[in-house]
Amino acid sequence: MTERTHGDVTARLKALLSSGDYSDLKITCGLDAYNVHKAIVCPQSSFFKNAEKFPVGKEAEEGRVHLPEDDPHAVKLLVQYFYESEYDPQLPKIDPKDETRYRIVSNADPKNNAEDDGFHYRFPHTCKAGCEEGDDLVCHHHICQYATCDEKCVNFICEYCTKHLLPEGDATQLLLHTTIYEIADKYDVTGLKLLAKEKFSRSCEAFWDTEHLATAAEHALTTTPDSDAGLRQALCKTLVQHIELLEKPPIAALLSKHAGFAYGVLRQLAGTYERLK
Repeated sequence: MTERTHGDVTARLKALLSSGDYSDLKITCGLDAYNVHKAIVCPQSSFFKNAEKFPVGKEAEEGRVHLPEDDPHAVKLLVQYFYESEYDPQLPKIDPKDETRYRIVSNADPKNNAEDDGFHYRFPHTCKAGCEEGDDLVCHHHICQYATCDEKCVNFICEYCTKHLLPEGDATQLLLHTTIYEIADKYDVTGLKLLAKEKFSRSCEAFWDTEHLATAAEHALTTTPDSDAGLRQALCKTLVQHIELLEKPPIAALLSKHAGFAYGVLRQLAGTYERLK
């Protein structure tokens, strides 16, 4: 029932975006225009919240925010996230009848019987005004309560339950996810930033042995500061797990250009070597 209700709410929000009914703000980028709703957009982004609180210029008078410097496709997915808490390509959904899912959960905790355990395994999970009874039982590894997330988790995805869920689509999405991460950081959309990081990490698992990895890595390293470990963690993990990538010229050139990141990879490799001794 909870899942169906959530689906109904998402469908209604999508319909609001499509129809533009009750819209009180317009986002434009290139030739695209989106009639959105401040009550939906502003709470998710401090940028749009401040644009509403401190309006300036002609655009403010017209109730419009223009984003001329951004990729129109990235803005489209940004708006999609505001209304769906997702963006395309979406992560595979967990099928309740999927025995692989049960086997992974059971291996993580042999005492649990996943077929009749009461957990819902719907990822990503976001607490909304305190989880209702039943919706707080996310999986064996996470129950929304004071001791875990204080019922404030955003787009939580359990790495133990979803390791086998690789993304659909092709390797071009590696660059897409770094672009979405960049725009989420720019407009301070925390949930989208976390989701893009998760999708990028999954894509690295699936498409590490493609020419697109170096391109996406270059974009990630040049559009975020060294202090932002989000995408760097996934990249570093990928290079350490697949050390043969260091022999590829594009990856070698990448590491030569970004010395700080290369040092991080070296430290990870050293730590792995010590654990294997």
